[in-house]
Parts: sequence; structure tokens; C-alpha cells
Amino acid sequence: MKTFLRILAYFSGYLSHLAAVIFMSLVVAICTIYPAWIMKSVVNDVLVGCDLHMLDLIAISLIVIMGVKGIASYGQSYLMTWIGQSILRNIRSAAFLRLQQLSLAYYAKQQVGQIMSRITNDVLVLQNLLSSLTDTLGAILATVGFIGYIFYLHWKLATISVVIIPIIGAIINKYARKMKKIGTEMQNRIGDISTVLQEFIIGIKAVKSFTLEPFLSERFETANSETFKENMRGNHINSSTSPVIEFINTIGLAIIFWYGGYEVIHKRLDAGQLISFLVALVGLFTPIKNISKVSNIISQSVGAGDRVFEMLDAPIDILEKSNAKELKECRGAVDFNDVSFTYNIDEPILNHVSLSVAPGEVVALVGPSGAGKTTLVNLIPRFFEVQSGSVMVDGHDIRDLTFSSLRKQIGMVHQETLLFSGTIEDNIRLGRLDATHEAIVAAATFANANDFINGLPMGYNTPLGERGVNLSGGQAQRIALARAFLKDPPILVLDEATSALDSETENMIRESLARLMKNRTTFIIAHRLSTVINADKIVVMQNGSIVEWGTHTALLSKKGVYSHLYQAQYAHQKADLTATIAGAANGASIETAPGIVSDLPTQDL
Repeated sequence: MKTFLRILAYFSGYLSHLAAVIFMSLVVAICTIYPAWIMKSVVNDVLVGCDLHMLDLIAISLIVIMGVKGIASYGQSYLMTWIGQSILRNIRSAAFLRLQQLSLAYYAKQQVGQIMSRITNDVLVLQNLLSSLTDTLGAILATVGFIGYIFYLHWKLATISVVIIPIIGAIINKYARKMKKIGTEMQNRIGDISTVLQEFIIGIKAVKSFTLEPFLSERFETANSETFKENMRGNHINSSTSPVIEFINTIGLAIIFWYGGYEVIHKRLDAGQLISFLVALVGLFTPIKNISKVSNIISQSVGAGDRVFEMLDAPIDILEKSNAKELKECRGAVDFNDVSFTYNIDEPILNHVSLSVAPGEVVALVGPSGAGKTTLVNLIPRFFEVQSGSVMVDGHDIRDLTFSSLRKQIGMVHQETLLFSGTIEDNIRLGRLDATHEAIVAAATFANANDFINGLPMGYNTPLGERGVNLSGGQAQRIALARAFLKDPPILVLDEATSALDSETENMIRESLARLMKNRTTFIIAHRLSTVINADKIVVMQNGSIVEWGTHTALLSKKGVYSHLYQAQYAHQKADLTATIAGAANGASIETAPGIVSDLPTQDL
């Protein structure tokens, strides 16, 4: 009931429209009752009394009344649909806004397919509810009208009739409880299908390379079968509700017909009243049956509403202060002051990290996977909130700054480039939405992307496929770099930006990165230490802590963690190079190990 009332609360913004719907529903209900009311005159005046004038009046009145009913029914349905669609639009917008407000911590715990299912499938189920409310309103008014009329005709017969209604209500309530539970399960199963489908589409290359089609087919069929079972359970209840209620109605109607006939025989009721009463009673059972159907829809929709509201109520763990300040003319100084962070209470990711980075300084973060490197740089734009300590930009605690002004100062280039639907120019323009075509071309030129873009048949107007699948990895990465050039941020984060590229492409992108890093505060996350030896400061992280830092030369002389990592990588690369040269001597191509020579320090060759 709490969820249902919350759904109904959305109608508060449409009270005037709702009043018009109620008025038209009342007109429809009156017109629906009219044939039962006029039946008394049909029997007594026309069939028994042979009154031709009354016959003419009844025929004309039926045409007029049904015409009025049709107009009112159209207006009622159209207005209610407009209200329902407006509410759905508001719910979708609120859900999408909440998704934008939630931090990355929320997405780390959720399945993408389930999130998508809540905004698409679950909201569609709510649409069924809102659409059915028109029938519910009309059915309720018609029920009240028919009950009032049958009591007016014969209160004893009406009392017998009304006794049946609580029995029907108890049956409806029983089915409704089952439908709420099944409705929730149905939406969960649909979410499972969305999850498997989404993972398959995103990971299609891995699926085909590892021949995972049978495995994923089995997972999909499992989710599909469970969805089928839940839908059939819901259909079983929906299909059985109406026959059960109709059977009870028939029993009640038979009893009433017998008693009414008994009253007519004993002259306590005339034939016209009995026929009018029976017609009204049949008319009464119709809206009651409609209400029973709507009850199941409501129960199913409440389950979907629970899932939607669960997302709408997800706590926003990173909030912008009401008096947050704008960060202007950023120099690029970044300070981490005794920062600690954890995703889960018992699994600390960062432990009391302190680090000062001067404007324009290039800082490399190195260390094993899981050391906390990416998490540390993700704290700068407030993707996550520190549990203790503070992150400062130009002396300002980032918690005192507006999100937009802070994030405008930070450019991020990741290993996996995200390209959106649209043209190449559209994707580069995401770096600065008000950029001119000339500025976009300049940014692409700096990123060494202009030549390959102009070589495409449609140039900058080339439409990109899903996630840019019609571009190579290097081309997509250069689009991302052009986006960063266009944004022109004073703080730059490069997270394994070249690790997945071949040597030739990597060298081209390194040239672009060198231009991009000039006069910017830059954080480089890299596993290949040969790519960061020229950094102003190399910070070595282990288990969420900074274990040592300094220049490449200074760290090697310490013979600590960095020296050990570097020597291990160097030994591995040297062994690969030796194997490659040996293979070449035996007739194999030296190109079988691309990138090894370029990664080794030249003095060691």
C-alpha cells in the first residue's frame, strides 16, 4: 500500500486534469446505468402498455446517451493517458537524474542490466498501472451507481446481491497478494535477461575468442526459462481470477433471479422492476470484474514500483554543498592530506596517503594491481568521497567546490576509450560542447588524428558504430586525446593510456601525449616502468600506501621496491629480446616480438 500510495502521489501535479477525468468518468458511469434504468419503462410501458410515444422516446434517448458516453469515454481515456505518460516521463527523468547523482560506488555494486531494466521494463509495467486507473475509476463510479440503483428498486434483493461482493473482494485480495510477489520476481527475471544480453554484447570479442557461446547460451536460456515460469505463474492467476469470480456471480444471479421471480408471482414486484434489477445487477458485476483485473495489475505494478523506487531512494553519498564555490583559473596544484578510503569497511583501499603535486609537475603512480593507484586519482574529481583526510586543488578542499567547476579542470584519458553514438566530430566536441569546427580540427591535429580522420570517406562527419567498433584501438585513443586537447584542462590523468596499443601506434600517441602534458599537472598510471622514467616524480604504491617516491635515478639508487620492479621488468624484456634474436637467427622474423626494443633503455642495448 505504501508503494501504491507513492505512485498515486504523482497525480498531485495534475489535479485539474484529474478533476476533468473524474467528471467524464461520472458521465460514462451514468450513461452505463441508463440502459438498466430505462428497462423498467421498456417492459411496463412499451411491451405491456404498448405506448408508441414512449418507444420513440426510449429509442432516441438511447442514441443520444450512447453518443454522449462515447464522447466522454474518449475524453476520459485521452486525458488519463496524457496524465499517465506525463507521470512516466517524470519518473524516468527522476530515475536518470538520480543515476547521474550517484557515485561510482553505487555502480560498482550493481549489474548494468538490472539498472537498465528498472528504467525501461519496470517503468513500462507502471505504465500498465496508470493506463488501467482510467478503467478503475470508471468501474468504481459505475459500481456505486448500480448499487444505489438496485437498492432504490428493491432493498431486499439488493442486500442479497451485496452479500456476494465481500466474497469477491476476499478472492481478489488473495490473488492480489500473490500477484505482487510474482510481479517483483517477473521484473527481476527480466533484469537477469538484460544482464546476460548486455554482458554478451559488450564482451562479444571475448565470447567469440574463448568460444563462450554455449556457456552464455546456457545462462541466457536459464534466465529466459525462469522468466517464462514467472510469467506463466502470473498468467495462471490472471486467467483464473475472472472465471472464479464469474462463477460466484452466476450463483448469486441464480439466487436473485429465483427470489425476484417469487416476488413478482406474489405481486410484490412488477416485471419491469425485476428485469431492470437484473440488467442493473449484470451491469454491476461487469465493473466488479474489471476492478478484479485491475487489482492484479496494481499488485504486479507495485512490485515493479518497489524496484524503481529502490533506485530513486538510493542514497547520494557525494553531495555538493549549498554554498559550494566555483574553482576559477586553476593552476593545477594537488595535495592529498592523510587520505584514507575504502569501498567496504573491512577492505581498506587507501591508508593515510599524503602527496603534494606542484603545478605543471608530472607524477607517475606505479605499483602492482590493486595498490590503489586508480582509486587515488579518482578522488581528485570526487568520483568517490574520502573517509578521512582531504584532497586539495589550488589550496581548496574539493568538498567546498562545485562539481562542474572542479571537473572542468580535469582531463582523463583511460586505457579503454569510450565513444558515444554520433560522428567523430560529435565525439571530439564532448571535450567542450561550444567548440567550433576549427577548434575541433586543431585538437585532432595536436592528437595526430587529423590525417586518419580526413582519410575516411566522410571525414569528421563519419558516424561511429556502437562504442566506435569501426575504429582501431589507436584511432579511438587519438579521438580521446583530441577530446582532452579540446578541453584544455590544467590537470591531466592518464590511466594506462597506451598499454593496449602496438609499438608504432603507441609511439605516435606518446608524441601526442607529450604535447598534451606540456605545462599541465599530470598523473600517469602505468605498469610498464619504461614509459615513466622521465616523470618529475615517481610514486610507488603498495597495499594502498605510498612506500617510496622520487626520480627514476634516485629510486634505482635506493634499491627498494621500485628498483626491484624495474629490474624484474628489464630482465623479462631482455629475455624476450634474446629469444627474438635467436629466433631471427634460425629464420624467424624479428617482428614477432613488437615493442620490446622500443621499451628497453638504449644504453642497455
